[in-house]
Amino acid sequence: MEKPKITEITAQLVDLLEPFDSTERQRIVQASMLLLGESTIYSKPDKKIDEEIDVVENNFSSHAKIWMKQNHISVEDLQQIFHVADGNAEVITSEMPGKDQKAKTINAYILQGLANLLVSNESKFDDKSARSLCVKSGCYSAANHAVYIKAVGNKLAGSKDVGWTLTSPGLKYGADLIKTLTR
Repeated sequence: MEKPKITEITAQLVDLLEPFDSTERQRIVQASMLLLGESTIYSKPDKKIDEEIDVVENNFSSHAKIWMKQNHISVEDLQQIFHVADGNAEVITSEMPGKDQKAKTINAYILQGLANLLVSNESKFDDKSARSLCVKSGCYSAANHAVYIKAVGNKLAGSKDVGWTLTSPGLKYGADLIKTLTR
């Protein structure tokens, strides 16, 4: 099968996106990129986000603030997904994102790692807390959970026994996930 021409695909995409406003178009493109396993499209640094992060210095760890600035994640974005108080961060998203149970499980583990990063300077977390989030979110499958976690690829390092740590690709994926959830 011959690969379609870029100009033809671009024309088709423009036709599909035309009825939507700019914000909706950006959400559709970002979500599509995330589903394809790609990182988000580059955007210019946002001074407002940098200033906002500096103001809430006491709520987030220093590594979290660096990650937020690097990935253009605002405090408002995080507040839609996490509740941060008294040195703890809890995932509060109403529904775990993902097209199926496997994707939802992987996203739960990523969000659990980000929750720890926000308050502790480390994206390390134990398996019990991530499984608990899966149960709370309705995406835990006792029969398939281990298989789902094996499919996480290079986003996590570790194991059930020693705990998990988000890798650099996992942190980037997490930023993309936050952007998709909030835009």
